[in-house]
Amino acid sequence: MSATRPAAQTSAQLTAQLTAQLTAEQIARFRADGFLLVPDVFTAADLQPVINEIAGKVDRLARDLSQCGRLANLHAEAGFYQRLTLIERECPGASVMLHTAGVLEPALAALWSHPRLLDLIGQLLGPDIAGHPVWNIRTKTPDNPLATVPWHQDTAYLAPGSETTFQPAAWIPFLNAGEREGTLQFVRGGNKSGVLPHRLHRDQGPRNSWYLQILESDLPAGERVTVPVPFGSVLLLDQLVPHRSTENFSDRIRWSVDLRWQRPDQPTGMDTIAPPVRMRVGGAPVKIDWDAYLGHNRSEKLGGFNIDDPAKAAGAISGPWIERWTRPA
Repeated sequence: MSATRPAAQTSAQLTAQLTAQLTAEQIARFRADGFLLVPDVFTAADLQPVINEIAGKVDRLARDLSQCGRLANLHAEAGFYQRLTLIERECPGASVMLHTAGVLEPALAALWSHPRLLDLIGQLLGPDIAGHPVWNIRTKTPDNPLATVPWHQDTAYLAPGSETTFQPAAWIPFLNAGEREGTLQFVRGGNKSGVLPHRLHRDQGPRNSWYLQILESDLPAGERVTVPVPFGSVLLLDQLVPHRSTENFSDRIRWSVDLRWQRPDQPTGMDTIAPPVRMRVGGAPVKIDWDAYLGHNRSEKLGGFNIDDPAKAAGAISGPWIERWTRPA
């Protein structure tokens, strides 16, 4: 599949998107499979502010690394889909640093609470919607093992006690994400298996990866499904469905974000970051209180990284999953 962004859409297509709702068949498929691709949710214009915001993060990271003497070339001439790759080649660990630099900014907050997304989530979750504290910007640079996520369930990364909280997520790539770019794979229907055994992923050496892994022997039976996600589409997933991301064999960065929601009165499993942020009450929009989110660096609450040593960034990441799933080697 091509990694290029599509041309601008017609006014008729945009109107259809603005009124799009999940059908009863789509909802049933999501419940049965644990995931659902929803095409044409956003336009290029909808997503451009987040792209610009991420590009700003890359620029600030480059300048910070340069000031620390870790980066000789800012690579300022490179485009959005190449610059971080060049920085990573010169300064291994830079892409992990950007992934873990958990400072929410306004454009991503606006996407997270976008009415079209909340309309979709409301059909799955109900009229009371809160944003879950865990959101991510995925910096999937080409041929980078630390950007390839092994089989896991999202709920395994949370503290025990939140397993029964329904926490649907949306995965949104900023290009056409196919097999070449590295998309997501699922075990169809695996969301019916409960919480599966996980262990820390050791392929990158002892404690050099923060990822959890479900061993092949512990995966439930079910069809393995690779889901290409076109630019502007949204991939919805249940927090219990086993999934992984595939390698990026293209020459472009597979930028994406994942966003989560839940009911506001249920455990999040990540209380150390922030409380859930209310976005709708009784199906109606509310004035969102972003005070605990915007401008705060969540990595400081979870254990983060030392900007003076990017090579150690991956090993510095911590969270409730580390102690929960630590097993003898």
